[in-house]
Amino acid sequence: MPNSFICGLSLLILSIILFPSTANTEDTPDYYSPENVLKFANYLYEQGDYLRAVNEYQRYLYYQPKDSNQIQYRIALCYRLGGKPELAIQIFRSFLGKSDDHELISNSYYQIGASYFLMENYEKTVSYFSTFLQHIRDNRLRAESHQLIGLSLLKQKEWLEAEKSFKLLLNSDIVEVSKIAEVYHEFALGGRQLPTRSPLFAGFFSTILPGAGRVYTGRIGDALNSVFIIGISGWQAYDGFQRDGLSSIKGWTLGTICGIFYVGNIYGSVVSARVFNDRIADEYLTTLYIELPY
Repeated sequence: MPNSFICGLSLLILSIILFPSTANTEDTPDYYSPENVLKFANYLYEQGDYLRAVNEYQRYLYYQPKDSNQIQYRIALCYRLGGKPELAIQIFRSFLGKSDDHELISNSYYQIGASYFLMENYEKTVSYFSTFLQHIRDNRLRAESHQLIGLSLLKQKEWLEAEKSFKLLLNSDIVEVSKIAEVYHEFALGGRQLPTRSPLFAGFFSTILPGAGRVYTGRIGDALNSVFIIGISGWQAYDGFQRDGLSSIKGWTLGTICGIFYVGNIYGSVVSARVFNDRIADEYLTTLYIELPY
């Protein structure tokens, strides 16, 4: 009796273990199949989790290396959108030398330039697009490239050149681009009308009257300091020469100090004018809203 009981119990346990396990095996999806890995990578991409998506795309490539070009392009996009444009550029450049997919090559040229813009390397953005624009075949991407050239010029405070660049886009066949180009064109016009101070005039004013150039640039406190220091040191130098003549140590010492501060007053006024212009332009640029569509 005990033996038969134990035997029956063992069979019952074995059946519970085996049969549900078989059913579960048939119903449970294979999460590690290439198709599901790709679906999960695309899901992460659509959710904006770009850097995690890179890992899943790389896992998919391990199973399906024949899809290398398209997946590598998506990986590069993930790096660009995920805040790592340097890595994106490396991958996009790899397509230029080895891929025979003309659309992929064309898009890669655009993405490299856009990545330079995201890196805030605006001078490189302008030079890159100016050199390789003819390789971008898609009309919309070409228009967007022109737009990025104009935006880079704005960021460099090249108002006139930016205005010319956006003026060319006002008649673009791409409606969205022409509309936003109108906004940027007006912004460039506004940049040209910003109040400025001439470094030449600032230096000239301070040459005639110490501190006058600082007043011209709105630095009243600095102007008063210049007048006080130059005035006191100059007066004391004069007093020394009046007492002891040309052999006056006091006169030569304070005269030298006065001369140094006088020259510094002129140079400081020139710098002050440039700082004024940069501050006004930087404050204006903070009102510029930029959104890259690709």
